[in-house]
Amino acid sequence: MNNWKDIVEEKLEIFSDFIFENKFKVFIFIALITIALATQIKNITFDTSTEGFLKKDDSYRIAYDKFRDQFGREEKALIIIKTDNIFDVEFIKTLDKLHKELENNLPYLKEVNSLINARNTIGDEESLIVDDLFDKLPENQKIMNIKKNLAYNNPLLKDLLISDKGDITAIIIDSNTYSSEGIKPVSEEDEFSDEFSETETKNIKLKYLTSTENEAISRKAQEIVEKYTDDNFQTYVSGTIIITDKLKSSMQQDMQFFVKILIVSIALLLLVLFRRASAVALPMIAAALAIVSTISMMSVFNAPITIVTQILPSFLLSVTIGASVHFLSIFYKKYDLTKDKKASLRHTMGHSGLAIIMTSITTAIGLFSFSFSGVEPIANLGLFTSIGIMIGLVFSIVLLPALLSIFSIKTKDIKIKDDKAQEGLMDRVLLYISHISVYYPKTIITISAIIIITAIFIATNMRFSHNPMNWFKPDAKVKIATDLVDREFKGSSTIEIIIDTKKENGLYDPKILKAIENFSNDLLTIKSEKYYIGKTLSIIDILKETNKALHGNDEKHYSIPKDRNLIAQELFLFSNSGSDDMENFVDSKFSQARITAKTPSLDAIYYAKLQQEINEKIKIHFNNDIETYTTGVASMLSRVMSAAIYSSAFSYMMAYFAITIMMILLLGNIKMGLISMIPNTTPILFMVTVMVVFDMPLDLFTMLIGSIAIGLAVDDTVHFMHGFNKYYKEYKDVDIAVKKTLLSTGRAIMVTTIILSIGFLVFTGSSMLNLFNFGVLTAIAVIMALVADFFLMPAILKMIIKKDVK
Repeated sequence: MNNWKDIVEEKLEIFSDFIFENKFKVFIFIALITIALATQIKNITFDTSTEGFLKKDDSYRIAYDKFRDQFGREEKALIIIKTDNIFDVEFIKTLDKLHKELENNLPYLKEVNSLINARNTIGDEESLIVDDLFDKLPENQKIMNIKKNLAYNNPLLKDLLISDKGDITAIIIDSNTYSSEGIKPVSEEDEFSDEFSETETKNIKLKYLTSTENEAISRKAQEIVEKYTDDNFQTYVSGTIIITDKLKSSMQQDMQFFVKILIVSIALLLLVLFRRASAVALPMIAAALAIVSTISMMSVFNAPITIVTQILPSFLLSVTIGASVHFLSIFYKKYDLTKDKKASLRHTMGHSGLAIIMTSITTAIGLFSFSFSGVEPIANLGLFTSIGIMIGLVFSIVLLPALLSIFSIKTKDIKIKDDKAQEGLMDRVLLYISHISVYYPKTIITISAIIIITAIFIATNMRFSHNPMNWFKPDAKVKIATDLVDREFKGSSTIEIIIDTKKENGLYDPKILKAIENFSNDLLTIKSEKYYIGKTLSIIDILKETNKALHGNDEKHYSIPKDRNLIAQELFLFSNSGSDDMENFVDSKFSQARITAKTPSLDAIYYAKLQQEINEKIKIHFNNDIETYTTGVASMLSRVMSAAIYSSAFSYMMAYFAITIMMILLLGNIKMGLISMIPNTTPILFMVTVMVVFDMPLDLFTMLIGSIAIGLAVDDTVHFMHGFNKYYKEYKDVDIAVKKTLLSTGRAIMVTTIILSIGFLVFTGSSMLNLFNFGVLTAIAVIMALVADFFLMPAILKMIIKKDVK
């Protein structure tokens, strides 16, 4: 009685005949669907924002959106200028020109802040005047020194616009919060009102500033700054707006580079191995259509290309061509012998069709396990790559046979010689491997066990990391600029803390304001070897500055008034002074206050620890009547890392469990199914060992390798075991079955391993270190999967089957 595999293989042979007989209909049907999908590819978008790492219903994303709706966009562009003395007449004139050119030419601009328009608050007991520090440019150094004293006496400017040594200053660029795409201009009087930010936003469903608009700000700012750069006006650009754009541009350049190099490399490899034009063109067509269809699907479902999903085209190209190679290697061999295309396709589908389907499913399962991730780009990678793999499967076993049926395929003359004469280099290598694997099984298993145990021990030293700045190479300009900001201005990143009194005019309460002041001062005590709070900004700075100005600029009055009515009066005077700075720190009802805490660019692991310390201090300074929450880019990075660690652990378990079940079903034996997973675990453990030895962190990208490696490693095992079972069933001899399997299926496994390795090693040409690590490690895992299946799997089979025979 036939088992289910025999039945499936018979059905596949019948299906092959159907494709051959209806080749044009099949081709036209697939072409029409692909063309229909391809019309959507033009709508694909790119997203490298931090919030884009989180799903829209994630609590951290919701908190950040709530913050943006009220206080505006946290992301900024920072222009750092280094000179001998920032309070030099000529320098300030140049700074003024740059400031004004940025104001007049930057798109989607909210405001530009620098020393030129730094707040200078003066007054008496009855009036308050808030002017720009350089409302008029000084004509001589004497007047400049007066301005310098004013600047240094203003604690707000230190570590914000002025460095300790006075040789570095900053320009801070704030962009609009919302996109201007399809939105009517908003009047100035409505722009900052709660009614607009809360009610109108919900009704109109305003879109946040897009990636394209962010790119426009970044590119224009850099273009303008470049014109002013010289030896005495050294410029550096950083900030989230710039970093996000740099990530996006690197991603776009790398994607084009990866695909071009991969196509050329694989085409040459296929040409050398098969020596046929059809062996190059047909798999490339199948892979290209799979990529186009998958990216079009992403566009249809509004899934953007991200720093994570950018690996999708190269991955699909390698996997789809790998499946095609398994099909073509059997087809060409049979076709050269029989000269009968229909019979050759039928034989190929019956011989390798099931194995190709199973390997595609196992690889798809490995990737699909990521679709449950709390990190949006990882979830999208899992979902759409698994869809792409299945689309590639359809093209490999449906479109490819149809194309082979349609086009004329030349045959090669095969001269029957003795086995020794037919042996090529690859055959000789495979024969040697088969000899080693079945004649020294105990040695191979012992060495493998030592490697596995050692790798498990080493894996305990694995370190976690997620810091987008470390993705850039050390000499990247944006990394140098960010390090400079961290050094000279005590932080290039921020954590936003929102204090909600839950009642109108609640911020007039002196006790609450004092609690905010004490809390802000307490934040500055947070210091460790890895992180610290460098500066805080809040309504307290404005209030103390106003109180001091209204008391004849007496330093003794740089404090919070103790009377509620006086607080209300002073804040009213400031809001009517012509400055709109207060809107950055409180809502119009004076119920919510924003505290901005500056931190250096950190690894997300340390952001989590910093967040914990901040939360502990919140509990100390605010009672339960006050509602608080933290948000911002730093806070979201912390969330991204925790979500990635949790979801990756779940993904690994899910992928391993599902693939184990698949192996048991395929092999029809629980014992053999479980044993077959040993060689599939070895590559991952070896890869982890390499990571620890070379101090490569387990980050957002290297976390992906586990499930990807399991899926790809199992592909080799499926093909090997599928071939082995066929030959063992025929010869009832392990040695012969291993030899026959390696000389047939083994050739295709070796070719696909080379293709996949090239596919991942292409990432070593990336301008970003995270992709470099990903490429190297995944290639190592793929190569080790081959080694495990060629040596360890036969050794295990030799020991197990020998024992069963006895």
